[in-house]
Amino acid sequence: MRLAHVLLAAALMPPLPSLAQGQGLTLSQALSLAARPAAAMTANDAPLDLDEALGLALEAQPQIARLAARLRGLEEEARAEGELPDPRLTLGLTNLPVDTFSFTQEDMTQFMVGVSQMVPGGDKRRLASRRTSVEADRMRSELAEARLQITREVSLAWLDLYYPRQALELLGRIEQEISRQVEWASVALASGGLSQADALAARLTREYVIDQQAELQRDEARARLQLARWVGEAAARPPAGGPLPAAPAMDPASREAALRSHPELDTLAQAVALARAETDLARESYKPDWSVDMGYGLRGGGRTDMFSVQVGVELPIFPKQRQDRRVAARLAAAEGAESELEDRRRQLAARLGAALADWQAADRRVAHFDATLIPLAQRRVDSALAAYRTGKTEFAAVLEARRAELEARLQRLGHEVARARAAVELRYYLAEQGSSPAPQPASQG
Repeated sequence: MRLAHVLLAAALMPPLPSLAQGQGLTLSQALSLAARPAAAMTANDAPLDLDEALGLALEAQPQIARLAARLRGLEEEARAEGELPDPRLTLGLTNLPVDTFSFTQEDMTQFMVGVSQMVPGGDKRRLASRRTSVEADRMRSELAEARLQITREVSLAWLDLYYPRQALELLGRIEQEISRQVEWASVALASGGLSQADALAARLTREYVIDQQAELQRDEARARLQLARWVGEAAARPPAGGPLPAAPAMDPASREAALRSHPELDTLAQAVALARAETDLARESYKPDWSVDMGYGLRGGGRTDMFSVQVGVELPIFPKQRQDRRVAARLAAAEGAESELEDRRRQLAARLGAALADWQAADRRVAHFDATLIPLAQRRVDSALAAYRTGKTEFAAVLEARRAELEARLQRLGHEVARARAAVELRYYLAEQGSSPAPQPASQG
């Protein structure tokens, strides 16, 4: 009788299958996904891979549209800055006698029509246009930086959804097996072929798996809501299974070159260039602006009309109070921008190094799990089953071995996702916007 029980237990506990693609939510379930359990999911939706998620996020992103519109505005403004100011038309009545208000009583009375034009001194128009062009270049860098940041955020949000969905798939299969074991244990307990302690151990194992499922379902719901911020209704679809984002080429020379051209640093470099352009423009303020005024006076009573022309010029006779202070302010702003650029460069270099260390550690751990820990956990299950068949151990030892194997597989999945997250960070710091996943070792089954 005991041999039959052992054979049944062995049949109910085959080696764990490999991680399969998760199952997705329908659109109606996605609208209330925070309140729907993972068991309510269906497989009607096509899986959402990372490249598609990135395309959806970048296609109609308000932040991208805002920066693009601002860039177009600055490009147009740069053209306008190089033009002369608009001329000014003046109309007036001068020297009108207030006793009679007669237009012909006095010789000096006349109706004036005038045109005035201000001419910026020095090279102010060209420098103003150049300043705005540099500002447009900075906005262009901000646009590239925003696209890169969105790529990173969407990739991380997709991975946050990938892990609980894959873990739930694994736990779902294990929970079904353990539920069958609990049913078998109840029958075996009634027939005297299994102790009450072993039956309770089987039930406790199942409840442990159910508790893990509840926690993962919460994580999945939260991750799906975060991803929906970027891809909308497509977040209701299941994340496609592997391959995950891979680390880019990371030889020291390419890392240094990519870091120097990072959009964050380019944005700050353009801020330095803008401060310098404003400094050049401030220096031009020592050169006075000019104005030309022309007027034509209409006089009645058969009197001769009058024409007048005059030239005006600014007098920067107190440069210490205005021009010197403005130049000093712009120089200080340029110095501050240069310091900020150097500080950010150091920050990015440190973060790149940290992301590289994270990737290397996760890669080593995945390899260790694949080469050693997972095979050992499988051998422990086989050994426990063999010992149980010969009556050398209790059924609880078999359940504990199975539980340890499950924990090992979940940890391996966590390290695989951690490696992918580190790869996403590396791609950000090396300014690679595509996910470009390369084949990596599949999750062990």
